Amino acid sequence: MTAASFTRRQRATEADLPALIGAIEDWLEHAGVPPADVARLMIAFDEVLSNIAHHGGGTVDLAITSDAGAVTAVIADDGPPFDPLALPAPDTSLGIDERAVGGLGIHLVREMMDEVRYAYDHGRNMLTFRKTF
Repeated sequence: MTAASFTRRQRATEADLPALIGAIEDWLEHAGVPPADVARLMIAFDEVLSNIAHHGGGTVDLAITSDAGAVTAVIADDGPPFDPLALPAPDTSLGIDERAVGGLGIHLVREMMDEVRYAYDHGRNMLTFRKTF
């Protein structure tokens, strides 16, 4: 598989998300990412982008590369500084009604991706994740 890339800059609003999510999924499929890995990646993209749209707003920049059996995504936004990786892992031993609301999505991202990093740089939140296949 040859290297491929996808970039997008747009408003980080809930109304703009469906088209972006659809474009990412189409690109991953055309880039030759196996279907099971597309599904895992889409959960991560949906979670991260939904959180940005819901809590941050502003502008989101997305850069995805697929090369040598791996997908790397960098998602940057100009919302308030927020490190989702600093959140404690949810207690998954509790029943659904006993758990605190929130935190499960980023937990899934951490579990399904091979690498997840956060940085705050030049007034932008930057979340990077990588999945090998």
